[in-house]
Amino acid sequence: MVSVIQPTHALNKNIRFATRAKYVQIVQKGGFQKCHRIRPFHMPRTETSEPAQQHPRCVLAFLAWSTGSLWHGLRAYARDAGWYLISPEHYYGPPKPSKKVDGVIVLPDPNKPFNVRRTFPKAKIVDLVGNGDLDADGVVSIDHEKVGRMAADYMYSLGRSHYLGLNLTDYNMIVDTRIRAFQRRIEEIHTQQGSAFTFGTIHYDGLVRNNSARSAKLKRSISEAIEQTNQPISVFCPDDSTADVFLQEVLSLGYKVPERIAILGVNNNRSFCELSQVPLSSVDVNLSKLGHTGAELLDRYLNSDPKAPKTIFIPPLYIEKRASTEQITSDDKIVASILSYIKDHYMERITADDVIRDVHASRTNAFVRFRKSTGHSIGREIERVRLENAKSLLASTDYKIDVVARLSGYMNTSAFCRVFRKSIGKTPTEHRKEAAQNYI
Repeated sequence: MVSVIQPTHALNKNIRFATRAKYVQIVQKGGFQKCHRIRPFHMPRTETSEPAQQHPRCVLAFLAWSTGSLWHGLRAYARDAGWYLISPEHYYGPPKPSKKVDGVIVLPDPNKPFNVRRTFPKAKIVDLVGNGDLDADGVVSIDHEKVGRMAADYMYSLGRSHYLGLNLTDYNMIVDTRIRAFQRRIEEIHTQQGSAFTFGTIHYDGLVRNNSARSAKLKRSISEAIEQTNQPISVFCPDDSTADVFLQEVLSLGYKVPERIAILGVNNNRSFCELSQVPLSSVDVNLSKLGHTGAELLDRYLNSDPKAPKTIFIPPLYIEKRASTEQITSDDKIVASILSYIKDHYMERITADDVIRDVHASRTNAFVRFRKSTGHSIGREIERVRLENAKSLLASTDYKIDVVARLSGYMNTSAFCRVFRKSIGKTPTEHRKEAAQNYI
């Protein structure tokens, strides 16, 4: 008599092992087999046995607002990690409690708070805002201080000396941080340069964004602030939707953008920026990296990584320049000719006198008309265009510094580095390293 233990379904198939199979004892007597069902037991591991499959981790992403780039970064990591990603719509209210959720990535709505820890007691939680209201395991947040400073550097490069910060919301930590950082950096730059400037803030509570029934009080507040500030003005709006509201009010009051009022937003939300009446320039805060890094930090918590940090700040990426700040035309034909000439010849060894001579304009008349139209001198415009080109080359190429200098119109590399550091606040090498670290 021979006794053999094997899976039930292996009696007629050439399969050696199976998980969760019921086993039988086959007793052979003569030419007959008799089967006795027995209790399952742990089969010995062999080289051909396969490990049991693990269920994918369940991660919930609850975002009060989002953009395509934020979702791109988050979903890219979730795909690579093999997560089962749930993303309920926030306008249906907070998600229902569950003990099956392994991790939560949350971008909370300050107007609709909910207790994430109580709702998901066993989950690891990553907060994408970091205002301290959530009992999260970790925080990944935009570096709002650097957003404000980057905006200030760019707005100063436009050659203007009158600035406004726009706050069309009730108290908001993010908005206030960005505006204060913008103001401090403007003060630093003009103090270093020894130049005069003015700074004001437009504050209006209770705005219903993108509502066609705009308040007359809001229009009066904007009109009074502009009238009290010398023009041309550079206006910093701490998010794109606010910038769009301000832009429409300014145009309805008859002001020209960007000739008299240059407007800069934040987030580079293309649904607002590219479809505005005047396309909006905006600080790209690298929302793709925010989503990707938030998911990566959550994964480290889920894997019990003892070196996982508690807080990570994401610096802004760059400024997407559009028509709301880039003055490429002018109603004044002389000024338009000068601007066009500079954009075509900035890589050459040109001066303000060269420009005036080649556009066949009267020297005194051209200087006066250009400053009145743009708020700065022709020489300052040449330097601005050259430095913007240099920053772009440093961020997007691996050209040597002397090559970048020459392609930007500087024949002397040392002089280029001095001008760059004085205007931008960092060396060309430091700018390149920072741009590389911010890119994902």
